[in-house]
Amino acid sequence: MTGAALSAKLAGGEVSAVEILESSLGRADAIDDRVGAFLTRTPELAHERAEELDVYRATGAPLSRVAGIPTALKDVFTTNGVRTTCASRILENYVPPYDSTAWARLSGDGAVLVGKTNCDEFAMGSSNENSAFGPVHNPWDPTRVPGGSSGGSAAAVAAGEAVWALGTDTGGSVRQPASLCGVVGLKPTYGLISRYGLIAFASSLDTVGTLTRSVRDAATLLSALGGKDPRDATSLDGDRLDYTEGLEDGVSGLRIGVVAEASGEGVEPGVRTAVEAAVERLAALGAEVGEAHLPHAEYALSAYYLIA
Repeated sequence: MTGAALSAKLAGGEVSAVEILESSLGRADAIDDRVGAFLTRTPELAHERAEELDVYRATGAPLSRVAGIPTALKDVFTTNGVRTTCASRILENYVPPYDSTAWARLSGDGAVLVGKTNCDEFAMGSSNENSAFGPVHNPWDPTRVPGGSSGGSAAAVAAGEAVWALGTDTGGSVRQPASLCGVVGLKPTYGLISRYGLIAFASSLDTVGTLTRSVRDAATLLSALGGKDPRDATSLDGDRLDYTEGLEDGVSGLRIGVVAEASGEGVEPGVRTAVEAAVERLAALGAEVGEAHLPHAEYALSAYYLIA
């Protein structure tokens, strides 16, 4: 079930925060030995938080849209009092004394942390085979990789061990595992979400991203996470926006550029077919689709490796 659906049920009194939590924890108990999505699980802290929310809800006070939702964090976000390893033996016993801004904002709105997810060591990889604590397996087929470096977050959401999760994207590390695990991955504009408390890979490229089961959930998380943070000089100015407001507007009149160089040599036929089908669908829905060019695209990977 999506976060939006669970939030509605929680607000309507159809389910409690503890019941929502126990569903995710039970799922992780049953399958995470095979998936390997988590490096650190936090069931005690999660139960304490969920119980507090149920007491608060019983007073009739309104809850935010992220309140009570089981949330996982890629293990590169600092979490006060909870081990943060970056999937490396170097930080195996590191327990931060402060929260990253991203988690502080979600926690402040009532999100429930169920654990820290596995990733390629220091987020340097694209298959999640490079964690010092063992690989993550794709929950759809354990013989295949989940993608990386945010593979643990993608796998946890796909497997139902968390309702949604945060990852980081430097060169595809949210979008690629989302694709391989069949969930929604969003890499927002650089600076839209604060990087304070994010252990860096490449600071000029690192972006906090979301992994969810629906586009609405992605918009909900982005609404909770965005906004200026004075502790991050690269965070963008501007008011926090509600990104769910435009979800029903459709794409009619939107201008969409299809990068010609992105369909060149090396693209799998199935991927090309899927992209072409998506382009046709967008055009049929009224979008203005045209060809765009990135003439230096052939140097992108080399530039990425140099910068990162």
